[in-house]
Amino acid sequence: MKPLRILVLDRNRERSDELVSLLRGAQHQAVAESDGASASAAIDPSRWDVLLLDLALPDLDLTLLRQAVASSSAEPDSLEEAERRHLALTLRHTGGNKRRAAHLLGISRSTLLNKVRKYGIVPLAALCWASSAGLAQVPATIPSGKVVSGTLSFDGHATVGDFVGTTDSVSGEMIGAPNLGGVRGWVEAPVRTLKTGDGKRDKDLNKSMESSEYPAMRFELMGATPAGGTTDSMAATLHGSLTLHGVTRKVDLPGTLVFRGSTLRVRSEFPLNLKDYRIGGLSKLLGMLKMSEKIEVQVNLLFGLDHRA
Repeated sequence: MKPLRILVLDRNRERSDELVSLLRGAQHQAVAESDGASASAAIDPSRWDVLLLDLALPDLDLTLLRQAVASSSAEPDSLEEAERRHLALTLRHTGGNKRRAAHLLGISRSTLLNKVRKYGIVPLAALCWASSAGLAQVPATIPSGKVVSGTLSFDGHATVGDFVGTTDSVSGEMIGAPNLGGVRGWVEAPVRTLKTGDGKRDKDLNKSMESSEYPAMRFELMGATPAGGTTDSMAATLHGSLTLHGVTRKVDLPGTLVFRGSTLRVRSEFPLNLKDYRIGGLSKLLGMLKMSEKIEVQVNLLFGLDHRA
């Protein structure tokens, strides 16, 4: 998706500056106005693709806003653009919950994920989710911490339909550093704890992944690179290695980090090809039916931070 021209109209200057920072980090062109008179003067549909509007902004000329929108001579959206906007609105309505959004849209979660990646709306969805988490500053020095709760799940695709495997048996630690680039750590989950809601399928999954010989899925963190955001929430690329089925590969995973008080929330969603990890037998995973080697992985972790260290 091409970068959007976004006007942020918000009476809270600190909040609007943070929104602008996150949007610019996502390669959009964003400008903020914090008083009604300046906002009214800035409203011009020929200049902006999106308005993020605080309706309680003092002195905002709503009549001018209605006239500006009504007088826009822009051509009607293409079907793709209309779909992109509808997806973004639905994700905003669900607070970034893709599973609920997929249900409302009447599509599978994997289809929604594909469309989200196609239209490049992941950063905006993450922004909507992160903005509700509070405005605590990212610590000057990143503390050490341990996973106190979390889930790891994946979306699988088979000829009989899509399914989800998930586990909440996740453990992990991170070693703090003066900045994100120096943070180290690990997260892992036992393969046998993955449940798909079907006993036969779970048994076949464990057989294909040879969980008795390769019992754990593990990610080793070797640092992170910020990709946008400066206060409580930021997009980042997580650098490290992923070990699955006895195979270790270097990976760079997209993530969203949200600091709030003594906790750090880490979310990541990424595609994974099981063939890269020599996981076979998938053509018989559901009896005579085939399962795709391509899955989508979601990780949602809550770290408890030790600020005393």
